[in-house]
Amino acid sequence: RKAHAHRMVGNGRSNSNESRKGDHFVEVDDDYSVEEPVDKKQSSSRSSSYTFRQHNKARDLDVEVYNSILVAFSREQGGDHAASVMKLLDRMERIADELDMPSVRPNQRSYNVALDVIAKSAMIANTSLSGYYYKDKKQSLDNKRPGQHFNPLFAGRAAESILSRMLARDFRPDAYTFASVLNTYQRIPNGKLDAALAADAVVRGMESLHLHGKIDQPPDVFHYTMVCACWSRSGEQGVAGERCSEILRHMQQRDLSGFPRVRPNIRTFNAVIDSHAYNGRVAEAEDMLLSMVDNYESSAARSMDGIEDEELPVRPDSFSFNTVIQQWARTRTPEGGRRAEVILDRMLKFHHAGNADVRPDERSFSYIIYHYTKGAGRMAPDAPDRALKLLRKMVGMYRQGYTELMPSHYNRTNPIFAFTSVIDAHSVLRRNDSGVVGAELLESMTKLGEKLESLRPNTYACLSVLYGWSSCGSIDAGERATELLQRMEADMKDAASRGDESIMRTTQRCYILAQTAWARSQSERKATGALEVLHMMEKNYAEQNLEARPTVQAYSMVLNACAFADSVEVDGKIVKASPKQQMKAFQIAELIMSRLGKEPYPNVKSTSMTYGTFIKCCGRLDLPNNIAQESASRAFADCCQTGYVSDFVFTQLRYALPPEKFLNVLAKNGYKNLNSKGKSLSRDGKRIRPVRLDDLPDEWKRCVDRSAKRSNR
Repeated sequence: RKAHAHRMVGNGRSNSNESRKGDHFVEVDDDYSVEEPVDKKQSSSRSSSYTFRQHNKARDLDVEVYNSILVAFSREQGGDHAASVMKLLDRMERIADELDMPSVRPNQRSYNVALDVIAKSAMIANTSLSGYYYKDKKQSLDNKRPGQHFNPLFAGRAAESILSRMLARDFRPDAYTFASVLNTYQRIPNGKLDAALAADAVVRGMESLHLHGKIDQPPDVFHYTMVCACWSRSGEQGVAGERCSEILRHMQQRDLSGFPRVRPNIRTFNAVIDSHAYNGRVAEAEDMLLSMVDNYESSAARSMDGIEDEELPVRPDSFSFNTVIQQWARTRTPEGGRRAEVILDRMLKFHHAGNADVRPDERSFSYIIYHYTKGAGRMAPDAPDRALKLLRKMVGMYRQGYTELMPSHYNRTNPIFAFTSVIDAHSVLRRNDSGVVGAELLESMTKLGEKLESLRPNTYACLSVLYGWSSCGSIDAGERATELLQRMEADMKDAASRGDESIMRTTQRCYILAQTAWARSQSERKATGALEVLHMMEKNYAEQNLEARPTVQAYSMVLNACAFADSVEVDGKIVKASPKQQMKAFQIAELIMSRLGKEPYPNVKSTSMTYGTFIKCCGRLDLPNNIAQESASRAFADCCQTGYVSDFVFTQLRYALPPEKFLNVLAKNGYKNLNSKGKSLSRDGKRIRPVRLDDLPDEWKRCVDRSAKRSNR
């Protein structure tokens, strides 16, 4: 195209398709056009000088100009430039062949820089290389289904094509070139088995090329280690670990045969351990780790006796231990936690034996704690105790100087989750020490948070502590939960006075958990305490904390505390509450129902939950019969009118009233399927049967959730 353009300029002619009125343009290349003078008399002299300048520019154009563009692509942090690099290499080779310009032909630096760009883009799932390899298709990619042309090995295919070009041009790829190809396969996110097989083939091809004298350097420890890493990510349980072990033995044999720099190092052993551990063979990974520890300790013992080994065995590092710990903790077997603890103890023993740099970090403990609190070992009776023991040990070691156990910044294994998960493990099992454990760990977080921002108690941590108090059932649970709420509100006020945002903001769930703590305690103040928490919630919402908006559940929890105010704990024994205390609880329940009748907040009004809980108060509390029965009957009548009669309401009414009174209340509110003796009749009027929820008028149940009604039938 350039030669044709030059001829056109030399002859002073221009193509009719490239002419405009007043101006004439001559196409020189795909992306460039040169303006031709309008003056026809000077066109001949200008054309000859223009041609001379273009030839001079062609002589100045060499491979380093293109290499600078490739380097610019490689230094750019974001974006997928793999296809652009491949197109640029194609362009360089095409210009060199078609225009006989060998100066622009890619050299070894060009290919190595291109490999680096392709390796960086290999992590992108839908790579631009799909468009590069399907550019010749008649049907464009836009008309295809998403992912139809996607191949996860496109990056590896491009890297190997560059390697093939180098060999075809009689270049001698060096170790860096092959490492770039292997790095590409190691970064591919999908198609992991194919990537491992391809990487394995690359190293075997490298061995063959060196054997036949086509490259100068054989594969070294880094190439084999990257292949093991590819196998580790392959997900092939029956193949990955075994193949990595074979590669390890092969490296050891080549080392004995005299090949340079092929002796396995700690990265190689870690890759093999990783391949076993991550592919379902944790026992094999543990055996390999312990074998490394024993070999190193035996060598150290011989050295103390004056016997020096010619070759020191490889010493395991923190990653070696953490890999096995993590995979034992992730197993779905209950004994996985104990096996992980054994490895942790072995790690600490190895550390104290003189290997100061092999230190546990946050992962060493958090993986096992997760197993006992959230994983397969959480159902064991002693799981919360084992998790708490590990956490206390973790805190103690941090105070001794192991600062890596508690990172000062937020990350994926934030230590605050270790604290909250231990508290939750006690709370889920309703252990009577869950509140005390939560308070202890909150105090530890408070002290550690003075230096570590990641451990400053926040709303999430306080919720776990409140959950602990709501689950333990101790007599002081309500008081302690209320104290924590007051602390959170005080922190909010202090932060507001400084113009900051508090990280201990109260929410609806905070107040409801505190009310639950009061309801489940055996304190004589349970009804009053739950009401006080409701008042705190209303006041906090009035102070513009929108996350503390009172809900129907908050009012219902006060009613629930009133319903269970019939018993208290005195000197460690559960006794019946005095009539005065029970009457006070009933008065609080009536107050709540009265407030709900006035709808204090939008959509906060009496529902099936509140009607049923109030009737439950009438049935459980020791009240005069006329007060209890009349209040229950009146509440049921209101419930019928509002359409909130559910199975819960109906059941509580049956327990709160005697049978005769129960049927009379049904009849008074419009239930008609009763005979002259007040018994429930079947539809044909010939049989007597108990009253069911389905028999009640639909008008009574019109506002009850349909799914709830179906599940209660």
